Amino acid sequence: MESALEIRYSSLKLDRLPLEFSTIKNMEDSNLIRTFGVTELKVNDLHLKECHGKILEINRKKYFEMKNREFKLGIEIELKEDGSFNPILNNYYYKVYKANNLKRFIFNIRFLKEVFVGNSVELIGKLLTGRVSFENRIELMKLDLLEKEILGLEEIHKEKLLQEENSLYSLALLNLLDKDNIIKSWVNFRCDLNSLDIKEGDTIEVERLHILKGNDFNIKEKIVTTLPIEARELKMDRVVAYRKNCEISLEKISRK
Repeated sequence: MESALEIRYSSLKLDRLPLEFSTIKNMEDSNLIRTFGVTELKVNDLHLKECHGKILEINRKKYFEMKNREFKLGIEIELKEDGSFNPILNNYYYKVYKANNLKRFIFNIRFLKEVFVGNSVELIGKLLTGRVSFENRIELMKLDLLEKEILGLEEIHKEKLLQEENSLYSLALLNLLDKDNIIKSWVNFRCDLNSLDIKEGDTIEVERLHILKGNDFNIKEKIVTTLPIEARELKMDRVVAYRKNCEISLEKISRK
C-alpha cells in the first residue's frame, strides 16, 4: 500500500540519505581521462572552493565530474580534440553525502538547485577555466522537496535525524505530526486474497510503524479507506485499487 505522499517520494526516488541518483546503469566501468586538480565553482553568489574537476569515460561516454568531500556531480559531455568540451543533456549523476554540519548540507542542496535550474557554473582553476550549464526540472523539484522537509524539522532534532539511516518519507510524516488530526488523501494498494478475507463492501485499515533513529519516539501511521471495495476491484486471487480515498492519522509511539 502506498499513499499519495509516499508515491510522490518513491516516484522522485527520494528514499533516504545519502541522496544519490544516476541515469547510468553501470558506473563501475570508468576510466580517468584527465584531471584538473582543485577547481573553484561559482554559481551566482554561491562558491565552492575545494572541488576537484576531472573527465571520466563511463561506458564509452565522456563525463565532466565536479566533486568535493560533501557532494559530486557528473554530466555527460562532448569532448573535443583540443581538450575543450560542451555539456550534453543526456546523462548525469550526483550524490549528496550525509554531513555532520547541517548548514553545509543545506548549502550543497541549494548549490545543486542553482545548477539544475540552468544557471551557469563558473569554473576557476589553474588548469581549467570556463562555464558550464545544465538544466533538469525534475531534479530541481526533488531538491526543493528535500530542502522543505529538512527545514521543517524541529531544530533540536535535525542533526541527529539526518545523520541516521531514516527514510525521507518518515521525516515527512514527522513534519505532519500534530499539524492535522486527520489527513485526507488516497492510496494505491494490492492485496493477496489467499491470505486475507476481503469482499465487496469492505473497507481497508492498515497500521504501519515508522522507526525514527536519533529520535525519542517512532510514528504509527494508520490508513483507513473511506470508500468500500467495489466488485471491479476484486480479481481472481487479489484485490487491486488505485487512488482510493482514505484518511491517515499519525501517533507518537514512545521508544522504550
